[in-house]
Amino acid sequence: MSDNGATPFPTQLAVSCGFCCGTTDVKWFCKSCPGSLCDTCKISHPSIPVFKNHIVVPRTNDVMRLYGPSKIAEQCRLHPAKEISTYCKDCQVPCCVTCQVQKHQKHHISTIEDAYLSAENRLNDNVKELEKNVLPTIDQMADNTEKDRSEKRVHIDRVREEVNTFRKELKEAVDESCDYLVEKLEHNETELDNLITKLNVQKGKIRKLIKEVNVIIQKGDLSMIKYSPPSPSTFIPEVPTPRPTIPVFSPGRDILTIIKERIGTVEWTEINPEFKHTPIPTAKFDLSMININKVGSFNSKINVTSITTAGNNTAWVMYHNSNTMYLYDSGGEMVRSITVKGSNGINGMVIRRSGEMIVTCENSKVRRVSVSGEVSTMIDTSPFMPYGVCLTDSEDAVVCMSAVVCLSDHGKNNMKNNHIAVYSPDTGKKLREIRGIDGQGKQQITVPYRVVSNGKDLCVVNVNPDHVVCVAERGDVRWVYDGKEAKLSKSFNPGGISVDKYNNLLVTDYYNKCIHYIDREGRLIQIILTQEQTGLSGPRGICVDDKTGQVWVGNGLVYFGTESKKVVICKYLS
Repeated sequence: MSDNGATPFPTQLAVSCGFCCGTTDVKWFCKSCPGSLCDTCKISHPSIPVFKNHIVVPRTNDVMRLYGPSKIAEQCRLHPAKEISTYCKDCQVPCCVTCQVQKHQKHHISTIEDAYLSAENRLNDNVKELEKNVLPTIDQMADNTEKDRSEKRVHIDRVREEVNTFRKELKEAVDESCDYLVEKLEHNETELDNLITKLNVQKGKIRKLIKEVNVIIQKGDLSMIKYSPPSPSTFIPEVPTPRPTIPVFSPGRDILTIIKERIGTVEWTEINPEFKHTPIPTAKFDLSMININKVGSFNSKINVTSITTAGNNTAWVMYHNSNTMYLYDSGGEMVRSITVKGSNGINGMVIRRSGEMIVTCENSKVRRVSVSGEVSTMIDTSPFMPYGVCLTDSEDAVVCMSAVVCLSDHGKNNMKNNHIAVYSPDTGKKLREIRGIDGQGKQQITVPYRVVSNGKDLCVVNVNPDHVVCVAERGDVRWVYDGKEAKLSKSFNPGGISVDKYNNLLVTDYYNKCIHYIDREGRLIQIILTQEQTGLSGPRGICVDDKTGQVWVGNGLVYFGTESKKVVICKYLS
């Protein structure tokens, strides 16, 4: 028995001392190294400074069961003669005694067994968490999804049949219309064939008459005096006067757009109310949160047309007919400027997650501006001028497209071709056009000026008529806000639009010198940021910074006084 009464680990196994390699009196074990020790090395072991605080215990069965040779024993790659015995917590690497002395003297060290047990416990906890919570949840989700799929498959098959039936009916209607046009062409062609046949018959009769008259003339007798041939005019058939015309097909291009936008939608309704996916938490808005507090303002260079926040209490400010964008901090200090040469003026700008900017220019170009300020052309929008631009959740670029003359003539011309266009910002490929055709077939997007993405919706400021149009992802008009609900003294004149984290919209009203705060269903919440609260005489550019809860508003084109050249920063929610 050892001094502490524990059963010694059998010495007949000829275990060698981990330091002197002797096999005599190897009765001790250092739990810190760990390693076996003979009587001599056990006495000298604490005298070595690096081993001074090591724990040496008798080499018992219990100790060796925990610390003895096991499946985790490996040779050190740097010192092949030594076994891995310790673990450096600072470097997160296993090491042998020599490694510990040479490279890890002042580091936090544990035994390799303690590190192994810690990792084993951590992994066991992970397994328990997976088995107890995650796996049952996945199983339940799989079961519910399978039930959902089985029930949904019936409806999918039904709707697929309905869509294909509608496709067939639509195709038949198109075929019928096109057949009618082709029949008109064929009828005209038949009339021409019949006319040629009739003329050929008349030619035959005339030749026969000419031959008959020539015979009488050749006889030279009194029969010639008695002969009275038909009048030549009787041989000319009554036919339409030939005209140098050809048929021309004028395809109804508008119908293609209407079909694409109004062909129908597939809506998904809940068929298994008992199964609910965990919803993503969203911010909740309450009317009592509205609290206007002006936190700063600064004078801008000229009249502001557009503002885009850039994080860190900064925002890019664009000016009327200017090729340069200016980055300001909330104190009014200009941090940076970028000039887009040859743009004839910047209309709008949006920033991608990568930091790259997409800029719309008055020379009918949409351009990319890299983080370093390098400019390249993304698309040429001729004959349209690009105005507002935004990004969808998938980072597609949405651009307002208006014919160049539209804004100057208040939208009286070319409005039916105006639209918002969705592009891939990487390739410049146009993905689709949206004109905002409502349920009555009326085009609501006539002169688009600004646009923001609000979830799956796109909200467009339209210049003529002055209203805000909300369209769904496929282009269906969800609602139109015309400002009449606010009952203000002047007509609604929207110019800028932004969306906050509550999916509410802030729309500038230039004539009434205020902001319309609208919910995502197009209902007025409240008129905020009035001239009395901001000092702005004609708000136009606007952008919300959700991280700070602040809104930046800039004065638009005002033809008098210096007060027009101003940007105001306000908190509008408590």
